[in-house]
Amino acid sequence: MICGDININYLENCKIRQQLDTLLQTNNLIGTVSFPTRKSKVSTTATDNIFITRTKNYIINPHINGLSDHEVQIIMIENIVLTKQIKNITTKRDINDQNILEFQLLLGHENWEEIFMEDDANTSFNKFLNIYLRIFHSCFIKKHTNFNTISKPWIAKGIKTSCNRKRELCLKVRDNNEMEHVILQTLLQNII
Repeated sequence: MICGDININYLENCKIRQQLDTLLQTNNLIGTVSFPTRKSKVSTTATDNIFITRTKNYIINPHINGLSDHEVQIIMIENIVLTKQIKNITTKRDINDQNILEFQLLLGHENWEEIFMEDDANTSFNKFLNIYLRIFHSCFIKKHTNFNTISKPWIAKGIKTSCNRKRELCLKVRDNNEMEHVILQTLLQNII
């Protein structure tokens, strides 16, 4: 896959585009963008492109971001092996009053004589630990829970609203020259 601003307009069939297509075809690559990726007051071009292997099935769509005079292209390609997404999993033990009482009861009913009959301190300790952990794990069971993290918690609702409004105004300016004066006044009022 190759992508970027190649400065060759794919909406026109010119000699330099034909040369690039020939070069890409030698590596089994094709251009995928057939819609305008840059709009200005005087021109509409498709200079941003994504070149992929010819055998791949894909869907490509423009995404108006309002941050640049170049639009974003989003491509979805089938049959691509992606790296495994890391899930945020937390593990907690269920500790409550009822489980604590059950734990104390089971410890109280346990026969500890074999631990005290041992001559070797290490063996005695290991037997004690095995009994203790067996009861502990049976009373306080682990629970795995997934939790979602907010990718950008610092972005407040006001910032999101302002960004959306800015995108709307940017598109109006780009597509309608008569509205430019009105929109610029609105922008200035919002800034002040």
